[in-house]
Amino acid sequence: MFWKVLPLSLLSLLAYGAYRGGLFELISTNPPAQFTYFGICVLYFFCGSPSLVEGLLAGAGGLALVLFCPMTRPSDFPGEALVRTGAFAGISGMLAASARAILGRNRRVALDTIGHSLIFVVLGIVLGAMLRLASSMRPYKYDRILYSIDLRFGAPISFVAGGLFQTSLLLREFELVVYYLLPLAFAILYTAHLRKAQQGRTDILMMMCLNAVVGYGLYLLYPAAGPAYAFGASFPASPPLPLGLALQPVLLDAAPNAMPSLHMAGAVLIWWNSRSWKPAWWIAFAFMVLTALSALGTGEHYFLDLIVALPYALAIQAASTRSSYRMRALALGTAVTACWFLALRLAPEALAAAPVWLMWLLATGSVALSLIANARLTPKSHAIDLRYSAETEPAGVREANR
Repeated sequence: MFWKVLPLSLLSLLAYGAYRGGLFELISTNPPAQFTYFGICVLYFFCGSPSLVEGLLAGAGGLALVLFCPMTRPSDFPGEALVRTGAFAGISGMLAASARAILGRNRRVALDTIGHSLIFVVLGIVLGAMLRLASSMRPYKYDRILYSIDLRFGAPISFVAGGLFQTSLLLREFELVVYYLLPLAFAILYTAHLRKAQQGRTDILMMMCLNAVVGYGLYLLYPAAGPAYAFGASFPASPPLPLGLALQPVLLDAAPNAMPSLHMAGAVLIWWNSRSWKPAWWIAFAFMVLTALSALGTGEHYFLDLIVALPYALAIQAASTRSSYRMRALALGTAVTACWFLALRLAPEALAAAPVWLMWLLATGSVALSLIANARLTPKSHAIDLRYSAETEPAGVREANR
């Protein structure tokens, strides 16, 4: 009975979310949500073992939902219609997996697929609630301090990157897609690890959840929104002069989701956990670099946000990895992250007046320590091979494909 109640509950939840909770509207208007549900589509087709007929029905369902819920605004980025179709196909896939679990065909694989998909749904709901809570609890933001400290690196780097994006519409749209892409990238990484019988030493699910929940919790400690929100029309063409800025929090009606950059941390984690297959490693490295550029150029983050993201990512990676070096890496990542937060809260004037060479030394040291510690935490010999082969599929998927 339980195996029928769970899928029926999911069907009811999806129906409620679609018609009363604004799920269809969310996917039609929110690009990050589109990529999140597109990730669910990837999970369904690559881990759910749908039959040819079921897969075609799920794809057709996605197309039908796109027609049923047309977009009422201009497209935010090229290919948004395709991404929305994939997102709606993800919903159709969850419905198809639920129906399969109720009917009893490949029930184990169907239930696993539902569980993996719900992780992304629940994370989206929880993180949205946490961000709304942070916005209401911390209306004053530290953006002026972060901007003044950024200047100590020799230039307003986020404004420079934003100005570069303004020179080309194609570049601006491309980097916007990169910035939205993170949930899908995590889903692809998670799918690749689920395809393997042995999951390796890093728990990817724990890593994703810790990165999201701990990161959003840190937004409460040092709330900042990003230069596009703090300086409005001045970004990116007119960077403010440091002499005109007081180093104090300002009331700002924007979400506090800048320090540290979870986009940068997420891209770094994806890169670190793709190292066992060279093509994937290079793709992940390129994605990380492009994410850093997009985080700056879109005005969502300051340069320091990206620097602090490295030791923070090390702490998350260490907490999710079985290794003899785990506690040392966790302590190092936590300590370096804490030092930056303490300096920002207790000595912002000192950071804002520090010489350029010292800021670059601190930043380079933070990044280098994080990279070296991660290399010891997860040597290549301990990483799993992400290349697919039928022999290494989980037993449930292997049996379903026979």
